[in-house]
Amino acid sequence: EETIEEIIQSHKSMARFGDGEFSQIVKLFRHKFQRLDDKLGARLEEVLHSHHPNMLIAIANNYGTLQDYTEFAADGIRFYMVGGDTRKKHMELLEHDRIYYDAYVSRPYVMYQDCMTDAPRKRFEHLKKIWEGRKVVIVEGAQTRMGVGNDLLEGASEIKRILAPATSSFDRYDDILKASLEVAHSDTLFLVAMGPSAGVLAYDLTVEGYQALDIGHLDLEYEWFLAGKGERVAVPHKYNNELKDDDYAQELHDPVYEGQIVESIL
Repeated sequence: EETIEEIIQSHKSMARFGDGEFSQIVKLFRHKFQRLDDKLGARLEEVLHSHHPNMLIAIANNYGTLQDYTEFAADGIRFYMVGGDTRKKHMELLEHDRIYYDAYVSRPYVMYQDCMTDAPRKRFEHLKKIWEGRKVVIVEGAQTRMGVGNDLLEGASEIKRILAPATSSFDRYDDILKASLEVAHSDTLFLVAMGPSAGVLAYDLTVEGYQALDIGHLDLEYEWFLAGKGERVAVPHKYNNELKDDDYAQELHDPVYEGQIVESIL
């Protein structure tokens, strides 16, 4: 709630650091949606240690009590944190006198014990205030299709999309940044969903004077919330790296969605 409120009130940007980002920094391949890239790892470490006044650095809340999470989620976090000296590596990278924001702001549903109460709806309604009445540019991996088929972004006054490669988007990073700057206006809000590259793009856009949020996973979480089962489910028309064998998307012919695409960098 504090992270969301800071974004709303101060119009600050955000870069999130979780497994994918830390893995790139320590040069450990864990995810097929982004190949290891030394330059990406170096840029992510730069962002992690940045102190830009308009940039929130968010980390996953994995380090203390896990009492708010389901047992399934908590066990997954424990398994991850104790394997391969993960906790030790994180502690070596993090600044222990710094207050970080919550990277799980983009995961407000399925991992929480209260997922079958009214609490997730309130969290999503709070999140929707970020782009209410704003001109939004979504920079997303192809087939991510954020907000398509649901009402997540209906409060935005305008939506444009830049499509990036579904995997290893950092290979086209310079072109993606260039396209983003070309389409932006002074009051543009960028929502970025393209794997570990998202935090770097959010940072570079912030340096250029824009508000940009690394917000990947939020749309899938909203789809799962709408399904109402308290668990991850397949979303046929959207790329989903959260479920085994579901990392592809069915074809989609939606004139509204297609009309929002201003650039495809694939």
